[in-house]
Amino acid sequence: MAVATTTAIAIAGLAIAAGGAAVTFQQQAAAAKAQKKASKLEERQAALAAQRQRRRSIREARIARGQALNLAGQTGAGESSGVQGGLSSLGAQLGSNLGFNLQSEKIGQGIGKLNRRAASAAGGAALGQSISGIGQSIFGSAGGFNAFRREPS
Repeated sequence: MAVATTTAIAIAGLAIAAGGAAVTFQQQAAAAKAQKKASKLEERQAALAAQRQRRRSIREARIARGQALNLAGQTGAGESSGVQGGLSSLGAQLGSNLGFNLQSEKIGQGIGKLNRRAASAAGGAALGQSISGIGQSIFGSAGGFNAFRREPS
């Protein structure tokens, strides 16, 4: 009777451990999925911000160019090399700003991809942890290391 009770308790404990492991894995998988979605949204938000910054840079360059041309026209220096050089510098600065913006956007996308990989790895680790917990429960229910002891003959 005592053996049957112990066995029943061991089976119940194993079932509870398996159920707990399943719930843990399910919840960690849901968390990883949510983290991936959040990462994609952050990436999208960064892309929108980068797009807005590009437009702002272009707008500011156009305004600066217009102001320079207006001032040059008012002072009679519209065709001077100084004005032309200044306008060329504005174009170069705009190109530099846009290049930096695109680089930054690509880096943000890379970070987002790595965050999604990390979330997937965390889910895999959670599965491994759950399986390990089940194995430990079974091992403990079977008597642990005591099960390897030989009874003296």
